Amino acid sequence: MTETEQLDVPHVEVTIPVGEGPSAVALTPDGTRAYVTNYGRWATHSPGDTVSVIDTATHEVVATVKVGVGPTALEVVPDGSRVYVVNYGSGKEPGHTVSVIDTATHEVVATVEVGNSPDGVAVTPDGRRVYISELGSEANPGNTMSVIDTATFEVVGTVDVGAAPGAVAIHEDGVHAYVVNYGKPTETEGTVSVIDIATNTVVTTVTVGRSPGAVAITPDGAHAYVADHGPFGDPGNTVSVIDTRTHEVASVITVGPGPGGVAISPDGTRAYVVNMGGNTAPGRTMSVIDTATRTVVNTVAVERTPAGIAVSADGRRAYIANYGANLVSVVDLTRV
Repeated sequence: MTETEQLDVPHVEVTIPVGEGPSAVALTPDGTRAYVTNYGRWATHSPGDTVSVIDTATHEVVATVKVGVGPTALEVVPDGSRVYVVNYGSGKEPGHTVSVIDTATHEVVATVEVGNSPDGVAVTPDGRRVYISELGSEANPGNTMSVIDTATFEVVGTVDVGAAPGAVAIHEDGVHAYVVNYGKPTETEGTVSVIDIATNTVVTTVTVGRSPGAVAITPDGAHAYVADHGPFGDPGNTVSVIDTRTHEVASVITVGPGPGGVAISPDGTRAYVVNMGGNTAPGRTMSVIDTATRTVVNTVAVERTPAGIAVSADGRRAYIANYGANLVSVVDLTRV
């Protein structure tokens, strides 16, 4: 019996074994490849150092790329030629690099030095700049972002943001970047810094739920969905929806425990949130949100500890990195 059958996940078409502790997944623009960061294990201080490359037609791993220590997030550039991978490091030794993978050869073609414990990454719509958040540690949280020039693979700017910045998303018009600030576990609220890309300055800060861990912007650019993960010892269960015109929270939606990743359907009608759970009770669900009513219309079982999610360009499938199961789940979204 397969693990999928044991967990009773009827909407999962297939599960794909990858490396240990998969934390994030990104698809190429043509949808033929999925790239998965294999972070390793935080609790045992045993970070991984690979990215798995999946052929989405065969659902097989066709390459494993060695990157830096503790890869935690990644993004593909708009033309599909490169993948930027942030290497967080481990709980004992912070990382400080970004690996750049050539998608044609599946080789690392550049390694860029950034600040301590990089955690989030986003590429501008024109593909010219990459924004990297520098989370730091619980004892010494970071508060900066590095800006990489994709032509030279050099850091060309830094941005001061909130405490412990994590996931990043960039508005489709290329004007603003949104970075979630995890903050300290003792804080009762989290924040999102809104960055003016032209000047690399924060133009406003939006208050959201505790310890936000992910952010995604709707295709029309009108709203940013922020997963309020909460501390791992006391996970949250909400998604804050920011109106990008007013930079105010327009709605707060209750989802499953420890929302850890969020993706929007290409037509903008659905938001998909994977619920990681917490230290004592790993999650294994995905909340489906109707973006018109901002309500949860379905909750779907997936594999253990879903951490990252990406949706195919046709909106028919979701690829979910299941940190606790060392698998990528392929979910049929036409049935949810």
